[in-house]
Amino acid sequence: MAEINYDSQTKMLCGFPQIKKLGAISPNGESTPFVWNNRLCRLELDDATNGVDCVCEASAVIRDREIGEIISRFGEGCYYYSFYQENDTAYVLGTKSENGSLCGSKIMIYESTDLEEWKCRELIYREGWQFFNSALTKGDDGYVLLLEFGPHPFSYTFATSPDMVNWEFMPDECIFGKDRSVGGPWMKYSNGWYYVISVEELPLSRYTNYIHRTKDFRTWYTGYYNPIFMPSEDDRLLSPYACDLSEDLKEQIKTVFISSNSDIDMCDWNGKTLFTYNAGNQLGFYFLCEAEYDGSVADFLEANFK
Repeated sequence: MAEINYDSQTKMLCGFPQIKKLGAISPNGESTPFVWNNRLCRLELDDATNGVDCVCEASAVIRDREIGEIISRFGEGCYYYSFYQENDTAYVLGTKSENGSLCGSKIMIYESTDLEEWKCRELIYREGWQFFNSALTKGDDGYVLLLEFGPHPFSYTFATSPDMVNWEFMPDECIFGKDRSVGGPWMKYSNGWYYVISVEELPLSRYTNYIHRTKDFRTWYTGYYNPIFMPSEDDRLLSPYACDLSEDLKEQIKTVFISSNSDIDMCDWNGKTLFTYNAGNQLGFYFLCEAEYDGSVADFLEANFK
């Protein structure tokens, strides 16, 4: 794997993409915003222990963003949920928890056409591997699945499928992140490129998000404007769409040690890119926030390489 970074001849022609943080919206974790029948919704990880207790009753939650109502709850026995949408079908991937841990060697997929009733099946299995987060997208040649594996340091392996049933793993030369730990992935195919956003650790236990892109999963290009955004006081804002934030949590948010912005996801909404991300400290405390970019997801992705 080759990674192409900036050099002394690199020019930033469009300037840093301007992202506006909108504030805390939920006490839950890793999330995906998506539009369903002109309704803005959100997948959330609901884990009252924030990943500290491996013997927990975590679940996936689908929520209406405008009113905060929970539409459905499912996925018990899995963790590290991610979302993919195609036509009139919603898919949620979850890593099957095994051996008293939150990770495992099997990814399950939940499928729904109404966000209420979900059918479940095994998506992919690889004996002896420990998978954590996942991400699914579709390119011109079929589906690509990203699988974060560990334990720490974390890296990414990839698999391809023509039908979301039969999978073939890419060769080990395509593993991304062998030289450092990468995690909390987001992936999307856009205008001929596969874009991946990763959580990376900075010195002194700070965490933020870096964007890369590739056409062949062997040569990767690093975004010019990394990191996408850093922890800031704006993480302490309260969104007008905030829901289920207790008074105790609101007080914590005012002064909690924030050293991490992680697990970015995004969708197009009203001509803008709407982000969700976790703010916290990677020490067992996080909450869910929103942000926005004045342009489409495709525009935002391309802007990071101009």
